[in-house]
Amino acid sequence: MKRQWIISKQDHQSRIDDFLFRQGISKKALKSIKMKGEILVDYQHRTVRYLLNAGETLMIHYPPEEKTMQPYDFPLKIVYEDDYLLVIDKPSGLPSIPTRTHPFCTLANALTFYYQQIGLTSTIHLVNRLDKETSGLMIVAKYRYIHDRMMKDLKHIDRRYRAHVRGIVTSDGSIRLPIYKQDKQMKRMIDERGKEACTHYHVRRIENGCSLVEMKLETGRTHQIRVHMASIGHPLIGDSLYGDGLGHFDLDSYQVGFIHPITKQCIVIIKKAAHDE
Repeated sequence: MKRQWIISKQDHQSRIDDFLFRQGISKKALKSIKMKGEILVDYQHRTVRYLLNAGETLMIHYPPEEKTMQPYDFPLKIVYEDDYLLVIDKPSGLPSIPTRTHPFCTLANALTFYYQQIGLTSTIHLVNRLDKETSGLMIVAKYRYIHDRMMKDLKHIDRRYRAHVRGIVTSDGSIRLPIYKQDKQMKRMIDERGKEACTHYHVRRIENGCSLVEMKLETGRTHQIRVHMASIGHPLIGDSLYGDGLGHFDLDSYQVGFIHPITKQCIVIIKKAAHDE
């Protein structure tokens, strides 16, 4: 990946390192660029101590990222792509990253295969993650620098979900309850020792004794929606961990919105539900 800037009068006589820090490039990233990448001013190599002049073109080349993940030939549903980001519609049942239980056939492995096909020399940088059973939209940064920019302030990332829950949810509301993980147990619980978590929910419709609910997250704790909805007596239909189902539920990340780290545009991607198509 490379980036370039034409130096303005305002940045005249700035050191390269000071200028790049103002562009949001971290000290760690700059060190990597110095050691294994390139810093060019009007196509001549320069050190970070060089004083920039107005009108000059500064270009940096990020070093290639080391790839250690095994590729997995799996068809990805890409709903958005540009030079910096991807948005993937992940199917239910596909883990996001390798784990001891699922060491290979994951979204990250599938992305590794896709990167090979398009000649992208980068590792996998997931901006948001979904549980294995959860389907829907995931943001992927193509480069470490883009991931760092996206993760600096997660408040600009809007994540919305929908699922059928047990019972009749009579009104919209918000759940602000801390979520706690005890030792190595998979199941989370509501406990004051836990991390702050907030879920806003909106009743879309009532059907056959259950409710189709849409949720917006302020935080992104593991199993947050499942724990929160169960805590108010409305577990997800089919959830065996927090309800009495068989383990198959329809929690779907149907919308993501974010400020693009390079263009600064507001990107909103909405996925239609099967019954809306």
